[in-house]
Amino acid sequence: ELVYRQTVLERERTRILSEQSDRSQSDRRMELASKTSKVLAAYESALVKQKTRALEKAFVECFNRLAHKGDVVRGVRINDATFQATLIDADGGQIPKRLLSAGEKQIYAIAMLWALAKTSGRQLPVIIDTPLARLDSEHRANIIGRYLPEVSHQVIVLSTDKEVDVEVVATLDKH
Repeated sequence: ELVYRQTVLERERTRILSEQSDRSQSDRRMELASKTSKVLAAYESALVKQKTRALEKAFVECFNRLAHKGDVVRGVRINDATFQATLIDADGGQIPKRLLSAGEKQIYAIAMLWALAKTSGRQLPVIIDTPLARLDSEHRANIIGRYLPEVSHQVIVLSTDKEVDVEVVATLDKH
């Protein structure tokens, strides 16, 4: 009977030690998963900041290539969490978007999309609807000469015959 009890107790001891080992391994895995999650979150945050800074730089370059006023926008601050963009003038002050003309707002939107395409590093086709509608002649010339030929390997322009006439087609024909 004592031998039998000893055998039962040995099995119980082995089972308990096995469960304890399993729990310990499970706790270790949970700890590693938690650490991995924290490292990935830190990496994501650093990557978002890096890409956001690259987007800011690309946006200023694109906007100033398209705007006929030159360096009206000296910078842009993009919030890493909300991605809200704030335009910065030459004196470091904010430029409220509501003060932009309709044409400048269109240039802003086109420049932001162009900057996003540049910072993505991917060649994506671009489809743009009536890109010249609210623009003056200088902005139109910049869109035709600087944006449409460079924005992508494939560009589809939807427009009226008043916007894209024979002259514009001739200018873009080589592209």
